[in-house]
Amino acid sequence: MDSPHIKFEIPDEHRTFSPFPRLPPELRQQIWREAVSTPGMSFVKLESRGRNWRWVSLNRPFSQAISDSGSNKSDDLDEIALEVKNEVAPRRLWDTRLVPMSANQKSDISSYHGLNKQLAALLTTCGESHDMVNNLMRKKGTVRSSSGKLVALAGSSDIIFLEYFPSELFESGCSYDIDPNCPSLDNIRRVAVRYCHQWQEKPVPSVCPLCGLVHEAANNNVIYPNHLYHFLARHLPNLEEFYFVDYFLLRKAAPSNPDSADNWPPRKYKCGPRTYYEADSKAWDMKPQVLRMQEWLQDRFIRYAKASQLSRHKSPEKVRFGVLACEWDIVPPVSLKTQAAPPAPKGRNKRMMYEDHALRRQRLRRKSRNAKSVSPNVVAANVPFIFGNPDNSFEFTFEVDWRRM
Repeated sequence: MDSPHIKFEIPDEHRTFSPFPRLPPELRQQIWREAVSTPGMSFVKLESRGRNWRWVSLNRPFSQAISDSGSNKSDDLDEIALEVKNEVAPRRLWDTRLVPMSANQKSDISSYHGLNKQLAALLTTCGESHDMVNNLMRKKGTVRSSSGKLVALAGSSDIIFLEYFPSELFESGCSYDIDPNCPSLDNIRRVAVRYCHQWQEKPVPSVCPLCGLVHEAANNNVIYPNHLYHFLARHLPNLEEFYFVDYFLLRKAAPSNPDSADNWPPRKYKCGPRTYYEADSKAWDMKPQVLRMQEWLQDRFIRYAKASQLSRHKSPEKVRFGVLACEWDIVPPVSLKTQAAPPAPKGRNKRMMYEDHALRRQRLRRKSRNAKSVSPNVVAANVPFIFGNPDNSFEFTFEVDWRRM
């Protein structure tokens, strides 16, 4: 459980720290770096340049027997060996670029927008902060979008929420048999992807219509994302942490007597109205299939990265896997109920209401008596000619266009 937030106001005379210039240079540099090290999450995707995704597998079609949790370990080893033996290097160089997930900046809640604002402010603060920002941005390992905008600093704890496939391919069990040709992927150290519940619900076809491979399962109702561990091992060589983001996770009720020694505050990443927490089975209602999918992915990633020649990751066993839950800070909507009518003023009894109605009837009678009677045979209009008046004399002229007859 999180500790309650403490709100306090800092007086204006204490908002500046005058002895800061007298601190050691190493301490000042650390303070500048801590000012821009708040962990956050940025939402980006791989976009194909000039053409849409078209998926035809170049690998030889062979049966990829996916074992369940009760399968033998030797069968899994043989399956990885068979997959590595039959795989070929991708021949298609698919030109992609790293772009924001939302085209409209107003709807993009990524934390790198705030990071760029902080860096812009530090560039104009003083010469020391200016040099510190330039050193951070020139440091090897910074993640930038294809337009050159900074997404994450080198060595930061920010998480990149990445979409590397369209939804129809992401929900399938296809392999990742292309080369995205995106150098920005090499600098990503912490990545998160959406957990797809369709992996557990869709029946597995005999032959996949997307890639032409045969995806089999023991119970014939589970799809395992082979493309996921292929992508992680081949195109994220510096990966340190991986997370599934399950938007269906709900927080459990708080225990009556929580043990403070065992309840450490979880990692959290704030971006816009959303807060992402690292979930565990003690505080969150986690489904068993999500944990099984995480274990399956971690095991497959480690063994595939060690056996495949296409893998670029050197230490797959050091990658940390986890699950993130999301909570929204939503303001309740304004009530649309009609307001109650104000009560009638006190002191108005039935007698006073009867007198008011009688007075209104008398006024209507007076108006009807003073009204002038109008003859129904005479019609007056605000024109120089009045029909029915013998004193009128007006000559009418008619013209006919015979060409239209």
